[in-house]
Amino acid sequence: MKNGFALLLSLIVVTGSLLANEPTLSEETKALLKEAKSQVEPIAPQMLKSLMSEEKIILIDVRDPDEWEKNTIQYDRQVKLSRGFLEIKYPKLLLEKYTKDDTFILYCAMEPRSIFAAQRLLQLGFKHVLYLQGGLKNFNP
Repeated sequence: MKNGFALLLSLIVVTGSLLANEPTLSEETKALLKEAKSQVEPIAPQMLKSLMSEEKIILIDVRDPDEWEKNTIQYDRQVKLSRGFLEIKYPKLLLEKYTKDDTFILYCAMEPRSIFAAQRLLQLGFKHVLYLQGGLKNFNP
């Protein structure tokens, strides 16, 4: 329970930092992020473009709804699933159309939310999960 609270608190700190566009991560959050990165593979923006053209992936935008309105990656096989609701909404938004064996690539504005979300999908039994290296800010269509 203590680890769950610490993770939730760290995620709140990360999200708040991201809203200011200058992430200032606590040492605890940095440690959690390092652990998550050790479990999830990144994908370079150029590779993502290639996979998108082949339509072999599902993109998941884990930012918040107000961020979706500003900009997003244009792609037909995309799900907008705010990080804060990942565990609650994923069965309906993901498993109605896709399976846990599909390849999912998560992205956010910079990286941390997508890394934590990708780690969580792996914990929930999804087999092929990556995150966009550098986040949306490094992706040029």
